[in-house]
Amino acid sequence: MVANQDSSRLDSDIELQDQNSRRNSYELEQVNQFAIDEEDDSDLIYHPRLRNKRLSSHSGDVSGLSLKQRIRHSLSLPHNRRRLTIFSIVIFVIWLVLLISFANQGAFSNGNKPVPVANGTTGNADTDSNKPPQDSTEESAIQDSDDIKPMTLEAERMGSFYVFRYSLDFLDIPGLDFDQDEGLYLHTAGSIHFLRKASDPEYNAKLYEMNEVQQDGRSHHLSFVEVSSQLKKVLLVSEQTAEWRHSSYGVYWILDIESGEITPLYKKDDKLVQLSFAQFSPLGNYITFVYENNIYLLNLKTSEIIQVTKDGSSSIFNGKPDWVYEEEVLGSDRAIYWCPDESHFAFIKFDDSKVPEYDLEFFKDGKYPVTEKLKYPKPGYDNPIASVFVYSPESKSSVEVKHEGTKLGFDFVVYQVAWINANELLVKETDRTSRNVDVRVFKTEDGSSTVVRSYNTNDYEGWYVNNGDIFVVPTGGYIDTVVDNYRDHLAYFESATSAEPKIITTGDWDVVDGVAGYGKADKTVYFIGTAGNALEHQIYQVKLDGSDLRNLTNVEDISSYSLSVSSAGKYGFVQYKGPNLPTDKIVTMSTFSETNEEYVNSKNLNTAKLVADDLQHYQVPLKEYKTVTLEDGTTIDVIEVKPYNFNPENKYPVLVSVYGGPGAQKLSASFGYGFEEVSVSGLEIVVWYIDPRGTGGRGWKYKSFAKDKIGYWEPRDIVETAQRLIEQTDYIDMDLTAIWGWSYGGFTTLKTLEYDAGTTFKYGMAVAPVTNWELYDSIYTERYMGKPPENGNYESVSKIVDVNGFKQVTRFLVMHGTADDNVHFQNTLHLLDEFDKNGVENYDMHVFPDSNHNIAHNNANTIVYDKLYSWLKAAFDRKFTSL
Repeated sequence: MVANQDSSRLDSDIELQDQNSRRNSYELEQVNQFAIDEEDDSDLIYHPRLRNKRLSSHSGDVSGLSLKQRIRHSLSLPHNRRRLTIFSIVIFVIWLVLLISFANQGAFSNGNKPVPVANGTTGNADTDSNKPPQDSTEESAIQDSDDIKPMTLEAERMGSFYVFRYSLDFLDIPGLDFDQDEGLYLHTAGSIHFLRKASDPEYNAKLYEMNEVQQDGRSHHLSFVEVSSQLKKVLLVSEQTAEWRHSSYGVYWILDIESGEITPLYKKDDKLVQLSFAQFSPLGNYITFVYENNIYLLNLKTSEIIQVTKDGSSSIFNGKPDWVYEEEVLGSDRAIYWCPDESHFAFIKFDDSKVPEYDLEFFKDGKYPVTEKLKYPKPGYDNPIASVFVYSPESKSSVEVKHEGTKLGFDFVVYQVAWINANELLVKETDRTSRNVDVRVFKTEDGSSTVVRSYNTNDYEGWYVNNGDIFVVPTGGYIDTVVDNYRDHLAYFESATSAEPKIITTGDWDVVDGVAGYGKADKTVYFIGTAGNALEHQIYQVKLDGSDLRNLTNVEDISSYSLSVSSAGKYGFVQYKGPNLPTDKIVTMSTFSETNEEYVNSKNLNTAKLVADDLQHYQVPLKEYKTVTLEDGTTIDVIEVKPYNFNPENKYPVLVSVYGGPGAQKLSASFGYGFEEVSVSGLEIVVWYIDPRGTGGRGWKYKSFAKDKIGYWEPRDIVETAQRLIEQTDYIDMDLTAIWGWSYGGFTTLKTLEYDAGTTFKYGMAVAPVTNWELYDSIYTERYMGKPPENGNYESVSKIVDVNGFKQVTRFLVMHGTADDNVHFQNTLHLLDEFDKNGVENYDMHVFPDSNHNIAHNNANTIVYDKLYSWLKAAFDRKFTSL
């Protein structure tokens, strides 16, 4: 799990891993998210082309009938027949005119207006509010078509419901003035790489065309890594193999753009070797890389290679994080930080000499298992010892940043490292429980190391975790994320040594991921904020002095956006993620507005249209955003997913989908259809996504419920929320209720079954679950729970204790990979042993040999979802009641 992420960064948890690697990725869990669209309090049917609100008439409620039944009912009323004929002719003419206009325009309308995609609804579980219908002849034709069929896992795996997102990163050009900012970025088409400009859509300069190189009598397939800021060299990689979440090994190459020559970056004994990573320095004069846990420096002007460190080993990591730092702290495969003028670079050294080893067993090769030793600290055990060093290429020497007198302990955690200017290095550190924070400044001119500010996270009843990188302001000082009135906001520090900042954003909402960009011309800061709703990610701007704080996207609509900005802040890449069809657009930041016609009419929906066309042929479920008020007054966010031809007079099975990790979010406004939506469509069930107390997006007062007692509020909130929804809806079959989750969601599922003991939930599915938090890694767990000897909740709350409660469940399923580096298989084995001791037999188990946390080895990812689907079908077909 990673503390520092996207949503990309999520203050989250134990994530799913990339299906094609051994890397953890919460983003894969986001495939289970879906679209939400606020449209007053109307119930809108999710359909790829049209929105059709529920129908009602004076002669009776027909809201639960199919479209054909509704038409028959209407036609049974004589006075309606003539009206229907005239109305159909008028609608057909209007539709034809709009179709011709659309074809000529070649673009869709704004994502928050009607578009040909499944749309969501908003509502409150405590109220019932339906609006008049928006009829459509075209929709009737689509819905009556024999081609409409249930969604399938196979179609989902083929990408029929996934909109490909264009990835665009502006090139970082140091020292660029605003009027020089052309918005330069890299564009790839096949094996050809081009340089393009936001300022000139016609500009398309070929950078290079090369996808393989011959060396040592063999062919090496090349992938792009990065281009130097001077646009003279390109880093390429071949033979790349994944290690953990972010890290990998590969053979690196240097391409000279002018000559086209490609040479290996580094050889050992004249043989190509795999490096951990390689990266250009800011001005492109050097390349730093890590080989066998040592740092090397290549001077591109002289071709000299210098070995910077020499103590690298299986226990000493220089410039490269160990497992727990990569996963829980840095969210990266590297820990080297260049000064902008290239006079120095800082790096972190990780000493894992005393960190206990966990043995991962692999069974696929040979007659005996192969054991891989993983340095993995568990709560209360020795952590890696981190040290920060500063290296000078000129003197070819390093100095250590001193830590005399630190109150954080010898095993403090280094969360962030950033150069504020050529002389001052800022280092943000915490104690091992991430509760006490020091901000330290090291000065290269005299070697001094001073703590300039400190704080305790008890001030906001929480913990420390990165929410965005430190942003260095070109004119001096930096912007950091701070907690103000229990909300994450941006603050400007005028200098590296400033103890008190100026808060520049305020409000009852949160800033997400820090600064997205900065406009040099008018000192404008761009960022993403939640706009007061946990599901929203809206685009904002504010001046550096805190003035002119305003939203650039419509905060009245529940929407999700991401933003990246060019070097000097002139151009931006805006991605509308949902709830409607995702769109991408390069914009001029000074004139950007969601209602700007240039922006609205220029959205590129080519790939989204393909998905919309595919979805026309499927029974796409309806989705609705709700809030549920619990007995103590707490409100819980829920998204409900209902079948295409939902009838409230029927009784439906229900599946609750959960995650529940501290600061994480299962609910999202992003467009997407995954396992849950396929289950709703194919099995004719209802799904509820629920975010209990302790999750993110609603400030620290909500998030801090998880502090020191993970596993307490999750099951209580989920059970009470489900019970209230069942009471208020009257269309749930109370004998066919299930809950499921993966990773932390697996833990939440098991804790809910334990707590509920079959009263509300009759079935459950837990994949790769934590079953005892003393078995998970130290930095993540102690951040939320503190040290085991100091918190009795480790034994009473944060593990599966009362296994007898599972006997009252009709049946449940547990699945796990044996080579899970994140949530060790040990968790499930401990639980199974408790089941054996207490005679718990009403469960099914599926083990995936040699699969890690994402369960993908040897076709396992296909099987795990097929198994979930077929098991759930059997449960809801009452196949397990007699067992």
